Amino acid sequence: MLRPDVRKGVFVLVALAVAGTAIVAAILIGDAPTVFAPVVAAAFALMILLAVGGLLGARIILSPREIVVKWLFVRRRRPRAHVAEAVRATITAPRGAAGESLFLLGPRRDLVIRISGAGYTREDLDRLVDALGVPCRVFDGPVTPGEFAESYPGLLPQAERHPYRIAFAVTGVVCAAVLALVLVSVATAS
Repeated sequence: MLRPDVRKGVFVLVALAVAGTAIVAAILIGDAPTVFAPVVAAAFALMILLAVGGLLGARIILSPREIVVKWLFVRRRRPRAHVAEAVRATITAPRGAAGESLFLLGPRRDLVIRISGAGYTREDLDRLVDALGVPCRVFDGPVTPGEFAESYPGLLPQAERHPYRIAFAVTGVVCAAVLALVLVSVATAS
């Protein structure tokens, strides 16, 4: 059984607490209405509670029959016999952010399960791959979603392969909704 690295989890918790405290203090000190302070504090408290729940509840369980990946409200169970290959890659996101992922693939290179390496150490992921006893391909350095999709088509969701398209589509829908509301309010006001 693998549990998330506590040091990474504590870092996230401290960062959330510091950010929340700084924003609430800025609201109270600055010109913003003080009614926003409890709203922001509640939002950060909720994020901290979710992060604690994720840190305490997340785990990867490898049994002779199955692999189970748990995180907060999500539990994915897959038969261990379906895993034929592993792929480790650090996939870059817009603005240079990168996250390591472990893809467990079936015999036809279909995705059995994807494990985010964000909460786990590299050593933990190495032990998991060793325990699975399947061949593992490791990309040398960070790769873009497009580069990864060339080698392993269909493993990444559309939102990860084309984040700007999704952002522009959402922005377009929001702008159209706002425009529709303005037109309806203008038409009903006259």
